[in-house]
Amino acid sequence: MAEQPKYLQVADTLRQEIADGIFRDGQTLMTEEELRMRFDVSRQTIRQAISLLEADGLVDRRRGSGTYVRHGPRRRQGIIHVGVITTFITDYIFPAIAQGMESVLNKNEAVLSLNAMYNDVKTERNILERMLEEPVDGLIIEGCRTALETPNRDVLARFAQRNIPVLFVNGYYPGMEHIPHVVMDDYGGGRLAARTALEKGYTKPAGLFKTDDLQGKERLNGFLDEMYTRGVEVPEERLLCFSTEERNDLADSVKGMALLDVLMKQEADCLICYNDIFAAQFMAKLQEKGMRIPEDLGIIGFDNADFSAMLQPALTTLGQPKNEIGAIAARKILRMIAGNREDSTIVDWTLIERDSLPKKAK
Repeated sequence: MAEQPKYLQVADTLRQEIADGIFRDGQTLMTEEELRMRFDVSRQTIRQAISLLEADGLVDRRRGSGTYVRHGPRRRQGIIHVGVITTFITDYIFPAIAQGMESVLNKNEAVLSLNAMYNDVKTERNILERMLEEPVDGLIIEGCRTALETPNRDVLARFAQRNIPVLFVNGYYPGMEHIPHVVMDDYGGGRLAARTALEKGYTKPAGLFKTDDLQGKERLNGFLDEMYTRGVEVPEERLLCFSTEERNDLADSVKGMALLDVLMKQEADCLICYNDIFAAQFMAKLQEKGMRIPEDLGIIGFDNADFSAMLQPALTTLGQPKNEIGAIAARKILRMIAGNREDSTIVDWTLIERDSLPKKAK
């Protein structure tokens, strides 16, 4: 702060006070003279600071009347710039989500600035800070390890202080449920996957879930609750919970080999996986070891990735409307940039039945 120009320091302090409710909508801000005396700066410095708040849409200067606090849309000129931060860009399901965003933004003379933080909180912080400096008109963020408290809460709070709308997609951080989000019903998806397996005659389910993001945590909770409701126990040895750091070569890890051993001994008759990537990985390992799928083991994944229908056997999976999720997110952020309030959207999964989870013969 000491290195910042004084007008930026004044603007940041007033932004924080407006965000904290010290100055409320419709209330007059202190006069220029009162602000000059409070901060011990020149009148020109105060005017520069107020101009920044005006650009942020936080105050309205009325000649002869004063400066009033208001939360309207930010002042902008020309093209709308929407920042997007996601875990990864080029692989798996996100290209389809980004395509859905871009199709809507292009029609509305808006451009998308796409950034990946590779599930790293420091990288996420650097990107957030850069977007505050530019700044963007709105932010869509997937979030990094969303089952955990984020150390970047303070930077995200600065978006609110600058009146830059934020929308979460695929998940949201603990304590930030109030921020609009577009997510799949992952808890319901976990219950649907478990219910499907049980109704097809499988009695000894195993589960494989990534638990440091909200999606995996909710899918696990839904899976376990459905099993509990139906009176089916899932012993600890039939559950593999892993983190971001453990995701690479999971099947060759100590945890992965322990679960593979359980499956090879046929102590479980189906495997419900966090997503299609891990379903394919474990399917290949089991087939290498001589297990017949689906004769010896049924498998179900999540996300309906492009490759899931090409596996042998083709993978039963839960599908999501990837393009539409991107389009919904883009439409919401554009309305938020225009000054409108938005509710969150939770999307249902669709069961896509293929060969990897047939109905078991009685």
